[in-house]
Amino acid sequence: MSDHVRRISLATGKLTTASRQHHIVETVCHEGYVSLERLVRELDVSAMTVHRDLRLLASRGAVRRVRGGAVAPWMTTAS
Repeated sequence: MSDHVRRISLATGKLTTASRQHHIVETVCHEGYVSLERLVRELDVSAMTVHRDLRLLASRGAVRRVRGGAVAPWMTTAS
């Protein structure tokens, strides 16, 4: 997890929604793909939370959802 993401958290130690989503978009744009499992582990949240974040980010065009994670919106996938 990036230092930026670690610094922006609630008093409970959990990341804010905006911080989680920022981390997801940064990771996807930098690496092209990120898995759901990795996000659950890195962000220390439930799979449902990651699913909700990915759904919202996909609706905004920031990522494209694929089975098991997300890819950068400009990436193509094989059929």
